[in-house]
Amino acid sequence: MFYLIETKNQLNKLKDKLSASESPYLEFIQGNDNTHPALAEIIAVYLNINFKSYIIPINHTECINWDKDAVFSMLANYEFCVLDKKAALHAAPHISYTDIQHTIAPLDQHTTQAHQWYYRKFPHTKVNKMIPIGKHLERCEAKLRAIIDYSPEETNEYFNNILLPVLHELEKNALKFNSKFDDYFTLKNKKFSIKEDHIYGWYNPYTTTGRPVNNFNGLNFVGLKHENGERDCFEPDNNFFVEMDYDGYHPRLIGDIVDYQFEGNVHNTLAEIYFKSKEITPEQYKKSKTLTFKQIYGGIDKANLHHPFFFKTQQFIDIIWEEFNKKGEIKCGSYTIKKKDHPKIHSQKLFNYYIQATETETNIRKIKIIQDYLKDKQTKLVLYIYDAFIFDVAKSDGKETLIDLKTILNDKFPVKLKTGKHYGVLS
Repeated sequence: MFYLIETKNQLNKLKDKLSASESPYLEFIQGNDNTHPALAEIIAVYLNINFKSYIIPINHTECINWDKDAVFSMLANYEFCVLDKKAALHAAPHISYTDIQHTIAPLDQHTTQAHQWYYRKFPHTKVNKMIPIGKHLERCEAKLRAIIDYSPEETNEYFNNILLPVLHELEKNALKFNSKFDDYFTLKNKKFSIKEDHIYGWYNPYTTTGRPVNNFNGLNFVGLKHENGERDCFEPDNNFFVEMDYDGYHPRLIGDIVDYQFEGNVHNTLAEIYFKSKEITPEQYKKSKTLTFKQIYGGIDKANLHHPFFFKTQQFIDIIWEEFNKKGEIKCGSYTIKKKDHPKIHSQKLFNYYIQATETETNIRKIKIIQDYLKDKQTKLVLYIYDAFIFDVAKSDGKETLIDLKTILNDKFPVKLKTGKHYGVLS
């Protein structure tokens, strides 16, 4: 029985099988596994249809290869299950996918001895072209068996239809860098994430708290330092950067959840509680932020429970902790925090996860609106860091574009604006 699709007759039989299958599985095989999917060459497509495997070669040294565009056009007629929808969208965004990764526990890394050997010898080349095609089949099949063994849960519509497409769109907007870049950053391999003077990030949503981290090829975009000048390396493609970030985001978010509304400046209000004074010094204001961070993430001081915000927050913590222990899980928007996944969790940690999950979903749904709004404009959202959104703004889009973006973000909580010719100015 053939598995390698190299003739028209084989391809026609494959089409018939695809048409009769309800949930075929697809994996794109890249030239190098470590290359960002936005830059990767696809050398083959692995398909599993009714538990039978096939490979369509596109650019592999030992195969009769097909034209990539023709193959992708044919595949666009079907819907596929994929392990990583976000990566698949970079390869062929016009194909319909259902993501599996968000429905299963983290997979172990799957490899073969051939892959290990070739990657040791030729780590920075398109090494997968040299690895025998049968070894790629072997690895893909092992990965799929592991997925099946995990018994995937039901697809989460938010993850599949909103979160992953939103992060894919974000990743497409690579950051432009200048001549200072090499003074601050040493990447594993520039070819893995850089094209000319632009670098691609990778938002990983599969974290303990649900907050996406953006760390790829040795560069952590979330952890870029304010003080050492490394942010100065990044500049706009258009005219200038605008950062919009929420003021006192977590206290306001918690207030919204527990039905408490802050009036005026959050940190000033909380400082008045901590220091029992209406006259707050700049030093006390700064210390207030630290104290609030400790209250939210480390536990509320009993001395502050007289205030409605802290009293209602502690009540909420107690309620979700009781439900979590009773039901074995707690629902938080589209997220579910399960006790079996966090056997050593305590009430304050559960609250932290709950807030960060709420923050993430709130932000992602906002970004979806923003991306739809910017679809026909030059201005683009190039970076998202928890409570901050960095826009690469084109003057030609007009002042009303910034007004509209602020209105979208500002519907519940106030945002602050900073502008600059490079990222470092926004610090």
